[in-house]
Amino acid sequence: MKNLEKTIKEAITSNKCKIGTRQVMGSIKGSKLIILSNSLLLKNKSKILEEAKSVQVPTLEYDGNSVQLGRLCNKPFRISALSLKVGKDNEIQEILNKSGN
Repeated sequence: MKNLEKTIKEAITSNKCKIGTRQVMGSIKGSKLIILSNSLLLKNKSKILEEAKSVQVPTLEYDGNSVQLGRLCNKPFRISALSLKVGKDNEIQEILNKSGN
């Protein structure tokens, strides 16, 4: 998942991402990719997936939990949801293809 890591780090350094369930829910429109950890509450997950589908934003269900997603983002806290505002379409498609989504 090297591409995923690179894309996330690029989004974080350029401040083009939203971290956390509430922030992600408010920023789905205009996002390039939404990443959800496997420890996200089911009701929140379904809300985000439904909203993302309605505005045709791809979602990625990250294999790890919120602690692992936080580490991937180089943050000292848990991250259950993340929306990226940057990333080339071909990079995002490659990430989704590698993950099997």
